[in-house]
Amino acid sequence: MSKPYRLFVLVLLLGGVVISILSGTDICTFGGCTEAHKYRLYGFSFPVVGLSFFVLATLAVLVINRIPYAPFLYNLLLAGASGAEINMILLQKNVIGLWCPLCIAAAIIVYILAAWQMGLYLISCKEEFQMNLKYLGKPLLICVTAMVGFILTFSGMAKEEASAGQLDLYTGKKDSKVEVYFFSDWFCPFCSKVEEAVEAVYPDLAKKTRILFVDKVIHQESLNFVPYHLSFEAYEKAKIMQLRKALFAVALKTKNPSYDDINAAIAPLKVTYRQLNFLEVTQQMAHSQKLAEQFKVVSTPTMVVRNAKSGKTVTLVGNGQITPAGIMKALKDVE
Repeated sequence: MSKPYRLFVLVLLLGGVVISILSGTDICTFGGCTEAHKYRLYGFSFPVVGLSFFVLATLAVLVINRIPYAPFLYNLLLAGASGAEINMILLQKNVIGLWCPLCIAAAIIVYILAAWQMGLYLISCKEEFQMNLKYLGKPLLICVTAMVGFILTFSGMAKEEASAGQLDLYTGKKDSKVEVYFFSDWFCPFCSKVEEAVEAVYPDLAKKTRILFVDKVIHQESLNFVPYHLSFEAYEKAKIMQLRKALFAVALKTKNPSYDDINAAIAPLKVTYRQLNFLEVTQQMAHSQKLAEQFKVVSTPTMVVRNAKSGKTVTLVGNGQITPAGIMKALKDVE
């Protein structure tokens, strides 16, 4: 490998390292990034897998002119990554329905490097080609490696639900392709009115969709209610609608509820409040903010009904649109 070409390859590979690191920091707040981070490859996050590939490929290039088998190892790494990236692209297109810019950038780097290597190989074949197994063996192995990369990624890719340290706040049908996000604020007068409409259709929604009640803080006093609501979403899913009604009732009496206020409100429901730690609350609040940015939610109440597979989305805003009939129509439109 010539020095200028090796420098070009190293720059691209280091770019891949940077992209993988940025992806691991959750700096990307696009919907596709948020959803892609929920998936794992044999238990490993995509940023970890990507970083491992780019580091190994970089090391191979650094010794490519010193170790005899380094060029072949580099080609195998590129072939496997090329096959794997096909699944990543199909996942974003057909399952998530949104594109992650960092994932696409990593794929572009892989395919630029793979195409360049293929071009160099074809040029060398044109100059030295002879019809014998010596020249067919390596291309065949490269093709097999690409297929193995595709198959391994296809079989090992899975969505991680509620991993360790991560609260599972969704209610309803967990494996549904249709998702419902209800954004509300505890001191929004329209939110408490719309709550009745949501409660009326909640049993039907729970049978067909994944539901997430999202705290969209408009009034700062609502922050005092968020930890309680998150706890109920995580640990008291069966009574979430009754608990939300209880929290709205408390909000009518005080802006700064005490534990005794909350405990008295939920006592008739025979549930116990389980306190979350600070990290759990801040992580979920950050996730709620990302969802609001993803769906461009600026006011409450807002309901987003989305087909995660097709990407089709219907947004309902205000008590004029968020009605039992409006909710069920939105559900039908995205199915």
